[in-house]
Amino acid sequence: MDRQSISSPTDTTKTHGIPLSDFEWYMLCDDRPSHPMVFVIAADVIGRLSEPEFRQAARDLLESQPLLRSVVDGAGKSATWRQIEIPGDIVKFDIVSDDELNRRMPGVTRIDIRTRPGILIEVLTTGEQAKITLHLHHSCCDGIAGVQVLAELLARYGLLTAGDGRKPTFDSPREEDLALREDYEPPDAASAPRPKRSVFQIAAKIGRLLLRKPTPIASSAQRGCSSFEPANNAIRTASLDIDAHRALRAVANRLNVSLNDILLREMFMLIRDWNQQAKLPTGKRWMRIAMPLSMRTSLHSQIPACNIVSYALVTRRFSECDCPDELARSIHEQTGNVLFYREGLIALKLFRILRRFSFGMQLFLAAKSCMSTIVVANVGDVRRRFSGRFPLQDGRWVAGNVLVRRLYGVAPVRPNTLAAVSIGDYAGELSISLRTDGTVLSEEDSRRFFEHYLQRLQALVVALPAD
Repeated sequence: MDRQSISSPTDTTKTHGIPLSDFEWYMLCDDRPSHPMVFVIAADVIGRLSEPEFRQAARDLLESQPLLRSVVDGAGKSATWRQIEIPGDIVKFDIVSDDELNRRMPGVTRIDIRTRPGILIEVLTTGEQAKITLHLHHSCCDGIAGVQVLAELLARYGLLTAGDGRKPTFDSPREEDLALREDYEPPDAASAPRPKRSVFQIAAKIGRLLLRKPTPIASSAQRGCSSFEPANNAIRTASLDIDAHRALRAVANRLNVSLNDILLREMFMLIRDWNQQAKLPTGKRWMRIAMPLSMRTSLHSQIPACNIVSYALVTRRFSECDCPDELARSIHEQTGNVLFYREGLIALKLFRILRRFSFGMQLFLAAKSCMSTIVVANVGDVRRRFSGRFPLQDGRWVAGNVLVRRLYGVAPVRPNTLAAVSIGDYAGELSISLRTDGTVLSEEDSRRFFEHYLQRLQALVVALPAD
């Protein structure tokens, strides 16, 4: 065994034989060599990142995260997690120049979750600053858990390098709490019940999901691309500064909607314009944004990395983009109902039904050529997603001998869902990241699509009337 491998704990019975949840099975079925269900979460840090302490922090992290040191056995209802020894190549550490650090972004990575654990960690360092990238298989954990894993890694590193200085504090995850990851009811649900959708309403929503066919984003071929350079980056990212972030919130407040509603509206309008420029039919055709929803409750405060997530599907006709303010208000009404009625349970119930049948999930995924036009995930304030505490400098985490300058990440894409956008707030700045399907959107078009979205948001800031 490689000397940097991490041995399994003596008692492996806790993790061995844990059944996959319905959502974990859904993500495994949706994993393809061409479109791996692997997302990235990354941190840019300032300071001299020490390789020995970082590798030790990674080893300590994986000892506390059962699903990240396991592989999948079996299929369907019998699929289980089995703990294995962690390979020595989980962490890759490279010394690069300043130019390469700024230029180089992680590539799309496939992880075969049946033969190796669902995590890879890449570190690029110049000696004075570093980029830390985690590649995480979506069967192991969702985006919020990815933030928590990265934060725990940084906290463990901070404990090893802080010396007599200020140290991060956190509670280790409780392995036994993994049994609660499909318990979506809040502990106080019995004393304060919320209204629930009727069976008819749930059936109608599922019917609309199955019958409304969303339109994909126009591909490079449809846009008349003459030469195609594949987009191989797993992520491209940018930040809006504190002033721009505050201004966008002011735009939302003027309409009595949330910032997330504005971000969704601008995405709908961008896709409308993008497809019209490609001269594709729009009008009464449908666009659909898949919006991940955290299903966490107070039961999950110390749960290890896993999936406690579902989806809300926000579907609009292209023609509804003609009235931007009304579009924002209608999105606000729908997203409010989604949260109030906890409508993420609908997708989870659908996954449970499909899993009861042999190849049910696979047939469902194969039948829906386009599940959604785009994925837009908003994790909110990144710092609040981690239950521990870091010393702060200008609102940024201090992890021992390094300062965490930026945190960002992005979800994976599937066939015919050509793009995913992830958004988060860290130290007052708004981080916006994009992944595209590089098999059909060229590098140039991927960059252009991202720039157009950023320009739309900046235009709102510039157009904001003075108080």
